[in-house]
Amino acid sequence: MTTIEDHQVLQFTRNVELLLQQKSARLAGAVTTATYRGAAAQSVLQFGEVDMNPLSPGSGAGQWKGDTVWSEIEHHQRWVFPSDFALSLPLSGPDQARTLVDPRSPYAEAMRAAYARQVDDLIISAANGPAKTGKFDNLQTTSFPADQVLDEAGGLTIEKIIEAKERLLAAGNDPEEERFLVCSEKQLSDLLKNTKVQSADFNTVRALSKGEIDTFVGFKFISTERLKLASGKRQCLAWVKSGLHFGAFRPLETKADERPDKNYVWQIYMRAAIGATRTQEKKVVQINCLEG
Repeated sequence: MTTIEDHQVLQFTRNVELLLQQKSARLAGAVTTATYRGAAAQSVLQFGEVDMNPLSPGSGAGQWKGDTVWSEIEHHQRWVFPSDFALSLPLSGPDQARTLVDPRSPYAEAMRAAYARQVDDLIISAANGPAKTGKFDNLQTTSFPADQVLDEAGGLTIEKIIEAKERLLAAGNDPEEERFLVCSEKQLSDLLKNTKVQSADFNTVRALSKGEIDTFVGFKFISTERLKLASGKRQCLAWVKSGLHFGAFRPLETKADERPDKNYVWQIYMRAAIGATRTQEKKVVQINCLEG
């Protein structure tokens, strides 16, 4: 009978956490992040636009010798809520139990991958899904606006990419802020097949598809097959980094325990409480791309 010492269980926990830190989700570096406690967190406090008022001679309100006229500024609060996730894997035999201390264990790899996919899915859903806005005791649901969706026919084209960039910058986003465009491999193939692409652009897109570069038209490209597909259209996404926020409410926990209630089977257990939100609608553009 193989037994597992306490220090071996601790070593397993460290191995899983290290793998997660080294092999993070694809989209984790494309958003702002923070750690929180509690049932919800205010991810950003937003202030609206204000305009200056003319100051003219005279003694009336708002004039040089008159009373000060106060303007109003609109306040918005955007919230992130945690969702709880857990994963348990049983280990039935001594040979499997020995893999607990192996950092290359398929169990550790599978659990790492599951967590990474969940992080990406939360970020993708937050990009064009409903967001919670307002005071905590009177939250409102803010939907993704239709005017932030590019729905021209066909697949991904340079014209669509340029228009997405134009919309982000025209909305007042900082031109120096990092911009990301998330699409699937199908959209990269569409770019290569585009007969309008000039030779220089074609060579750049080819290098992008081969993974030799990751930036094109001012966007850092990230490829994933987890984007939403609706009515035959892949919902690709472009955003500035501050446009999406990811929050960790409970740090990732991993445990390896013997279960006396389950005939002393060993169990690997992982859980986390995480969430994501869109911070402002004008910081994200959805690019619909036809997939036949």
